[in-house]
Amino acid sequence: MERILDLGCGTGDSWRSLGLQVENCRVIGIDTQRDRVQAAHLKYNVRGWNYLCARGEDIPLPDSSVQGVFCNVALPYMHIPSTLAELHRVLVPGGWLKATLHAPRFTWSEFREAFPRPKASLFRTFVFLNGMILHFSGDVISLGKTAESCQTEGGMRIAMRRAGFTDLSFRNEGARFFVDARREGASAAEPERLAPVA
Repeated sequence: MERILDLGCGTGDSWRSLGLQVENCRVIGIDTQRDRVQAAHLKYNVRGWNYLCARGEDIPLPDSSVQGVFCNVALPYMHIPSTLAELHRVLVPGGWLKATLHAPRFTWSEFREAFPRPKASLFRTFVFLNGMILHFSGDVISLGKTAESCQTEGGMRIAMRRAGFTDLSFRNEGARFFVDARREGASAAEPERLAPVA
């Protein structure tokens, strides 16, 4: 049975939002919010799925312990280079990653909603500038534990290649921005059941 990490699992339904079929997999979810982790556990522990309170920058799993990772709009709130390094560590060689990201236009719409409130507008400005740093360098800056950014294909290519990911593909579907990648190493065929539901 394949072990799959749900990064930023929330209440455990991220796989539905991404259109993945993971019923026959062993899902391990992590999130920073304890109440969400508890809600996910109550819903899915009957399937043998496990949920932990943890950060993407410090995943409490052994090296090469999962075959795949999915992440529904959680990566933009993390320190992306640190999280990608952790994902590379916990994935088996050839393991896959599917994630949704925040394109700059999303951050621009958030900025317009925040304006003219000074604190909210200033934070959205930080997020946008952090996205530009990511775009040009593949890195982000942190304010304490906050490293939120918007993402571009160029910036994610730099960060993901640096972390050891290959076979990168990007696509936009409406307002959603997707990335698919593999950990470098031996090729591992992605199981049919994990293909998006049509």
